Amino acid sequence: MIGMTRQNLKMSNKFKVRAYCSSRQCDYVHPDDVVQAINGETSYALAQLYNELPSKPICPKCGEAMAFYSYSVIEQPWLP
Repeated sequence: MIGMTRQNLKMSNKFKVRAYCSSRQCDYVHPDDVVQAINGETSYALAQLYNELPSKPICPKCGEAMAFYSYSVIEQPWLP
């Protein structure tokens, strides 16, 4: 890869955990990411861990427990 520096190859992938209300009647989604992880596997594992905790945050809209899910933004650069 002539002419390409390490900085040019840096990928801006983002792996996150987000939260939403677990009630079927409520449409609340937490506006911010709960945590940013280092990779997709970690993001998925953290979401599972948070969902298995006995004490969860409550929804500010209806008072039910929040649920968590893994979310990824993949931005792969196109190389010539």
